[in-house]
Amino acid sequence: MTRASAGRLLQVVGIAHGAIGAVIYRDVFADIGRGPVVGSVPDRGDRAAAFWFMAAAPTLWLGGRLLHSAEENGDLPAQRAAGVALAAVGVVGTVAMPKSGFPSLVGIGGVLLRRTLRSTGR
Repeated sequence: MTRASAGRLLQVVGIAHGAIGAVIYRDVFADIGRGPVVGSVPDRGDRAAAFWFMAAAPTLWLGGRLLHSAEENGDLPAQRAAGVALAAVGVVGTVAMPKSGFPSLVGIGGVLLRRTLRSTGR
């Protein structure tokens, strides 16, 4: 039986993050689009929240792509590091925002940690 790629799952999370952000922040992006784009995002507020929410999407996708390469090449230290980072961010995010997608990061990070620890016999 072939196991699911944690990297591919993280890429799906990134795509979903972008799609969800495009829907929930559509009014903010429409407002941004009606004016000059340069300098249109302040440090705080709805525009900043929308911008940073969307900035996470390609970052998650890219992390998933790199993680998939680590899986394909048997790079256990890279997979373990990804597992620790994803689980930690997921736990903190879930505590701060229980109704969010952060639990998916806990799950993916946990899978990675379990797989890498099993592979090294720890």
